[in-house]
Amino acid sequence: MVHDTIYSSPKHTHHFHLFPHPPSPHPTQSVGVALDPTTRAIVVDQYSRTNVPSIFAIGDVTDRMALTPVALMEAKALVKTMWLNTPTVPDYHEIPTAVFCQPPVGTVGLTEEAAVETLEGDIDVYVTKFRALKQTLTGREEKTMMKMLVHVPTDRVVGVHMVGAYAGEIMTPMAVALKCGATKKQFDETVGVHPSSSEEFVTLSTKTRTVVGKGKWVGGRL
Repeated sequence: MVHDTIYSSPKHTHHFHLFPHPPSPHPTQSVGVALDPTTRAIVVDQYSRTNVPSIFAIGDVTDRMALTPVALMEAKALVKTMWLNTPTVPDYHEIPTAVFCQPPVGTVGLTEEAAVETLEGDIDVYVTKFRALKQTLTGREEKTMMKMLVHVPTDRVVGVHMVGAYAGEIMTPMAVALKCGATKKQFDETVGVHPSSSEEFVTLSTKTRTVVGKGKWVGGRL
């Protein structure tokens, strides 16, 4: 199925062809749009423009990060670029993700392995495992695991990970904190809501281990 949508701006009329499930061969090939030879995804530049100047592509068809909120973010950037005369590059930093299994899994920032490869200097790893209060009341043995990575030279929190109830809900505010460059000191100075699982992230006081980064990042944007 192909949906043809037309949007008009004061100076231009834009035709959008939406392919929910692109057939093979890809319909854009007939107009010369380049595809990645391996993934068959549409190749775009940082502004989501294809090799055909009048054609843009966003979302899963570009194989950048196949998440619905990411496609929305790319669409907002495209609107600013095309209609608001403000060229905007989609920002893929500190994007939280979750797996809504049982128990749920949530993550944002660097994994421990990625931190070692990317960062220079020591990285403190904090890990805690506990039974949430509601589990103790119901008698269930389900536990929660939380993990935080801190770049010691800058005190920046560079990764937050969780397995347990509400992990998906907790990751969005954690993403805000990481995007703002929050430090471990700022986490420690934050008063959490009690009783809640999220308060554990602001009471982590004993590091589990320290690993040494082999990368070159020493500050600034990850």
